[in-house]
Amino acid sequence: MSARPGKARTCDEERLPMFHRTIRLPAELWKDVKARSKQEGKSIRWVVDDALDAELMPLIATLRKLGLRGERNDDKLVRVPLDDNVIGRMNYSRRQTGLPAVLLLRVCLKRHVSPR
Repeated sequence: MSARPGKARTCDEERLPMFHRTIRLPAELWKDVKARSKQEGKSIRWVVDDALDAELMPLIATLRKLGLRGERNDDKLVRVPLDDNVIGRMNYSRRQTGLPAVLLLRVCLKRHVSPR
């Protein structure tokens, strides 16, 4: 078993089994990922790992500042009054960001009603 490039391994550290998932990514992003992999002499697996190491925690912190707090048991199932205009704007935001429309609505509501 080879060690991860650029990172020391301990005796106890074993590599987790790898598997593949099919996900939709922008073609330009995938091209850049493959270029980084080739440039650094690492497999794509390690480019993904490095990206998460570098970006995930700051991204979570930023999203939490926007009002996203993760899964909570005290979330309430509510009936929200909507019309075609609201649905259209929510669908537009979903298509523009790739994020679920309800998630975007939650962020908008949180920002709108929170004291500044």
